[in-house]
Amino acid sequence: MTDYHAEGVKLLALQDQPGPGSIYEDVSPIFRLPNGGTFFIGNIRAASNKATLQANGITHVINAQDPDTQNFFEDDESFTYLRFPIAHWWRSKEDMNSHVGVRRYFAPLFAFVEKALRAGKNVMVHCLAGAHRAGTSGVALAMYYLRLSAIQGTMFVKERRPIVDPIGSFPELLKRLDAALQDLKKINALVAKEKLAKAKAETAA
Repeated sequence: MTDYHAEGVKLLALQDQPGPGSIYEDVSPIFRLPNGGTFFIGNIRAASNKATLQANGITHVINAQDPDTQNFFEDDESFTYLRFPIAHWWRSKEDMNSHVGVRRYFAPLFAFVEKALRAGKNVMVHCLAGAHRAGTSGVALAMYYLRLSAIQGTMFVKERRPIVDPIGSFPELLKRLDAALQDLKKINALVAKEKLAKAKAETAA
């Protein structure tokens, strides 16, 4: 089993090493809606620094670490939090071997982000380094919002935050989400086709 915390510690240590042109940032914008709502991926430094959050207009924070970790400004009414411990996806009460179960697993994440972004709010998902757990969550959101495959979503996010790296069991999770979203696309297309056929039949009657 991958120790995502330990991997994050390694990356944070690398960030501390001196050197020009670092590609590592505490927080990175990933995509922006026309209304201005922006989605970010960040690390623990961004999550624990109120000035950094405020400078980026971030009011909604997703903690992708383990459930016992701290939500730093949970008592501040100007911030709204969601816990999404993605490393434990395989222990979900949902049936992660089914398309429906995978969609249900991600539903709280997608709903939290969608509500905030549509209101023009800025959202950040973070873990320790902002690479593995938060990175995978960010890829999932890019897949959902931008209608991308797992491969496309990973490339899209890495272009904007190069340190993102879905490791361990995360490629399998993204593969399952990819299939679940494709299944939903087929269902929606079938429903739309049936509605169109019904409308034509009613018009002809």
